[in-house]
Amino acid sequence: MKKILNFTAGFIVWLSLISYSGSVGLAQSVQKNNEIGKPIPSDVQKITEKSCKNCHNEPGKLLALAKLNLSKWDTYPYERQAAKAKAMYNEIWKNDMPPRKFRKKNPGAIPTPEDVKTILEWAKSLQPAKK
Repeated sequence: MKKILNFTAGFIVWLSLISYSGSVGLAQSVQKNNEIGKPIPSDVQKITEKSCKNCHNEPGKLLALAKLNLSKWDTYPYERQAAKAKAMYNEIWKNDMPPRKFRKKNPGAIPTPEDVKTILEWAKSLQPAKK
């Protein structure tokens, strides 16, 4: 009788450990998919302060904030940050950002070619590795 009780208790402990380790693995995989991204590096932050913050930081322009809210960057999941960084680079590279009216009034806010390169390198660093 003792052998049966010991075996049953051991089996229950073993099942509990397997169940627990499986749920931890599942929780970790879910967390990776929704993992909060990284803060904007200081070199990129300087560029966004100069060229983007008037519209894309709170309180900014509603349409601009809807597309990219730099005030909430740290809350974006990693995948969203990667997509936003790529879109940011594309807009700057095409000279669509900052907008023309803003450029005329604030010529010092126009990103330099080096700024554009910095944004590109940062955006590339956030992109997931190709399989």
